[in-house]
Amino acid sequence: MSQENVAMIRTTVLDYLEGISSANAERIDKAFYSSVNLNSLDETGNLVLTPKDTLIAYATGPDIPENTGEILNVDVVGDMAFVKARIDLPEYQFFDFLTLLKLNTGWKIVSKTYITVHP
Repeated sequence: MSQENVAMIRTTVLDYLEGISSANAERIDKAFYSSVNLNSLDETGNLVLTPKDTLIAYATGPDIPENTGEILNVDVVGDMAFVKARIDLPEYQFFDFLTLLKLNTGWKIVSKTYITVHP
């Protein structure tokens, strides 16, 4: 695992996290592959697939409270990375497991599985 790859992976994930905290749609969009999968569970345990555009609209809309994001772990195997991240909001936290691939355009988030945790 090269330090250069880890730095590029962190930059991609920070575009996502800091894009959310600053309501910057371009930074969020830049971090994700165009047909990314965003997966979570509803209250009854059913899989929910959320389009990237819905995430961007929520993250840049007027209803999202102040938040901060943090990269908790980065694991790299060749041209694939797995990143655990947390976004802290006043009432809850989002935990993300992000899968990134090193494409010909650079590192992109190709899958995001997340859960909301209430303290």
